[in-house]
Amino acid sequence: MATFIFLCNDDIEIGIRHHLEDAKKQITAGNFWKAPWNSGNSNKIKIGDRAYLKRTGSKPHGFFAAGKVLAAPQDKQQRVILHIDSVVDFDQPLDQQKLKYMPQFKGANFTFMQGGCEFDASFCEDLDSAWEEHSMVLSRKGYGKRLVDTFYDRGQTYKDKMSYQAAIDAYNQALLIQPRYSKAVNALTTCESLLKKQNAKKISEIEEIKPDNTSKESESSNISDSSNESEPIQATSIVQLQKEEEQKEETTSLGAGFGNYQKNKEVEKAAIDFVQKQYDGWDIQSFERDKVGYDLTCTKDSIVKNVEVKGVSGGEPAFIITANEIEQANKNPNFVLWVVTSALNSPKGYCWTGCEMLSQFELKPIQYMARLRPIFRVEKERGCYV
Repeated sequence: MATFIFLCNDDIEIGIRHHLEDAKKQITAGNFWKAPWNSGNSNKIKIGDRAYLKRTGSKPHGFFAAGKVLAAPQDKQQRVILHIDSVVDFDQPLDQQKLKYMPQFKGANFTFMQGGCEFDASFCEDLDSAWEEHSMVLSRKGYGKRLVDTFYDRGQTYKDKMSYQAAIDAYNQALLIQPRYSKAVNALTTCESLLKKQNAKKISEIEEIKPDNTSKESESSNISDSSNESEPIQATSIVQLQKEEEQKEETTSLGAGFGNYQKNKEVEKAAIDFVQKQYDGWDIQSFERDKVGYDLTCTKDSIVKNVEVKGVSGGEPAFIITANEIEQANKNPNFVLWVVTSALNSPKGYCWTGCEMLSQFELKPIQYMARLRPIFRVEKERGCYV
């Protein structure tokens, strides 16, 4: 899948701001914004390619919408139809000047003479990460909309109503747009488990209300035997079931760093093996024992990826991460996180850049370093403490 840039000059497209307001409404309603656009004379564009809309003409220059190509140009046509899934206000684009000064975009070309130009493949992943962060922040402030958020929020609403199948469908729609959206992955796993519990409870309740034909004979005998009386069944509400299941999911499906040492080593090795297969054809060096904040360095031509691998035995991508690894995610533009769930039986890999990881994952402290404050150290040396 290639990435193509389509241009918009507001001196020519004078209604663009109005169109973007319509796009926000469409996305809020759970629909793509369908936009026909000039593609120049490019003959490389294909259905499914990644598409960005870029502001030109008056400044600031930058990207204000993203999606995919729905219909490619045919014959001598110079028009494409785009399915846009995320937009920001036209006056608050992802500024290309800021991107130029970011180390991960060193050498990238952001100057396009016409629409339909292909973006350098070696920078596409970084552009997607920068756009995700930019569009997410502006959407939260009310200056943009993302279809992935619409479907995720819809899933949360269904989940709160205990309509788990509808919630699962909504989360899957979110993941079709953004397969690595960790919030949707986690919520999907939880809802699938809750749906199984809910269905099992319904079957159990049906079994309980079935008539017991064997009891008719004892009823007619008018003989009462207190020892055969069954205790009343205490009903468990679905709300209570949901809370208990969510707590169980949080404690039992945690991954890397939890559990016994031997199993952790097996999970870690399986995850490393899985990820190395994803970089087949790359030069791979291991830094697992060096504690540098990542496990592998994968190199291909001029592309370098510093890969941190987390193996999880369960289905939820939850794991322990060190301060050094967080620092790499913050400062290293080549940092990549791979999480391999169900690593020992049916492994499934998820990949995030550093920016994506920091924006999508909730970080919760579970340990602290405790040191005596200097003033109390002095008192201790003087023998004030027993």
